[in-house]
Amino acid sequence: MDIWMILLIVAAGVAALFLLGIGITFVVGMFFVRLAVGRKKAWDNSLIPRAEREQPKKYPQRQKIIEQNQARIRADNRQLLAKAQEEDWQVNAEDGVSLVAKAYRQDGHRWVILVHGYMCTWRDMMDYSGMYLKEGFSLLVPDQRAHGRSGGKYTGMGWLERRDMVCWIREILQQDPQAEIVLHGVSMGAATVMMTAGEALPDNVKAVVEDCGYASVERIFRDELKTIFRLPAFPLLHQASWVAKLVAGYDFREASSVEQLKKTKLPVLFIHGSMDAFVQPYMQDLCFAAAAGEREYLRVEDASHTQAYARQPEEYREKVLGFVEKYLTPEKVSVT
Repeated sequence: MDIWMILLIVAAGVAALFLLGIGITFVVGMFFVRLAVGRKKAWDNSLIPRAEREQPKKYPQRQKIIEQNQARIRADNRQLLAKAQEEDWQVNAEDGVSLVAKAYRQDGHRWVILVHGYMCTWRDMMDYSGMYLKEGFSLLVPDQRAHGRSGGKYTGMGWLERRDMVCWIREILQQDPQAEIVLHGVSMGAATVMMTAGEALPDNVKAVVEDCGYASVERIFRDELKTIFRLPAFPLLHQASWVAKLVAGYDFREASSVEQLKKTKLPVLFIHGSMDAFVQPYMQDLCFAAAAGEREYLRVEDASHTQAYARQPEEYREKVLGFVEKYLTPEKVSVT
């Protein structure tokens, strides 16, 4: 057989193997992307670490206290929300995705944007409404992209949403140019507000409260691959990052709360539960260390993921309100 024919056959074989590898990479990566950041029709408990899911049964007395606290918080909040002016807001994201939010208006210029977490909606942030309503704040409570009533096929895990928050900030300022704005997020919402903090924001944004947010998308996915699926990060996470860039518009490796915090001068309050088995507490330490502006730290003992407020509501409220008050105009509206 002619040498050139042999070389041609070898080259064709190598090309076929290369294309096969690309195909396998795309299929595997696409599976993970859809599983991890694709829009969900309902809550998927399989994406929560077992150690986190089992805590209510493992610690029934603690769970009873949490449920009692939540019931009390929600009863108080219903009365406060009934006095505020409820509105539906809509904006288009910079990439055209339709974003929807609930607003609860009060007199005065204090605003808080309450930002929900993964597989949640605006309703899941309403437990936090009362502490701000009592202090005269108006609330903006968005459905993040690919959640609730907002559009989008893929969640950005905070990275795409950081630009969505800029759109919401602009919308508040169109309606209230004197607004003083606090960003308060929980879980993925906490990552969202930390990533937002690294953007060029107007001076109207005064402070950030993050509750159980993660240091980066790559790091949280790496942890979850290990704890939930018992899989190594390499090569799956690299494959998924490549596919996410193609179909969702971002690479997991660029989506970093830590790197954004290094760029912000905003004051940030970092909150975490000591028994968080989903976003492990070491993430709080990484984020706290990265923050370039003023910063404060609250570790709520005996609290699991997103349960810091329900576990210790008085401590939580006192810390949050004491923190944000330092950066706002002293005058406040009296809420009856």
